[in-house]
Amino acid sequence: MPEPPRAPRALFDQVLEYALYVPLGAALRLAEQVPELAAGGRALAGRQVENARAVGHVALSLARRRVEERLKHTGEEGAPATPPPTAAPAPRPARRAPARGRGAPGADGLAVPGYDALAASQVLPLLEGLSDEELEAVRSYEEAHRHRRTVLGRIAQIGQERRDGVH
Repeated sequence: MPEPPRAPRALFDQVLEYALYVPLGAALRLAEQVPELAAGGRALAGRQVENARAVGHVALSLARRRVEERLKHTGEEGAPATPPPTAAPAPRPARRAPARGRGAPGADGLAVPGYDALAASQVLPLLEGLSDEELEAVRSYEEAHRHRRTVLGRIAQIGQERRDGVH
């Protein structure tokens, strides 16, 4: 009987190689390497978890201090007895400079150094520490130059609180 042609046998060997032996070899190697891969992943994730845990502890510590500070300044009925200390620096005394346009002082004549470079969000916390005269100078400057409604509104609010005896 004649031998079957060799080409189909070679094709069968190739199919067997790729369909059976390659996946089987990959699975066996993977099974051998899984413990190493797991240890590497655990070490990498462990460092990141430890870093996140440390950052969380710092954040909680800072938050706890802030809450304790606020509780120290709380009256019996839950209303603040005195305002909590602010991180804003104490304003320097007003320096008078020649008035510019409509009787408003220049920015360098205000009690807040570098006033022109400050955003409204940076100015607002500083207003509370200014005297009535310094607030009036800032109000005049704002009306003449910057026209920031948030700053002007807060100045008016502080003035009203002072007239009502809130501060």
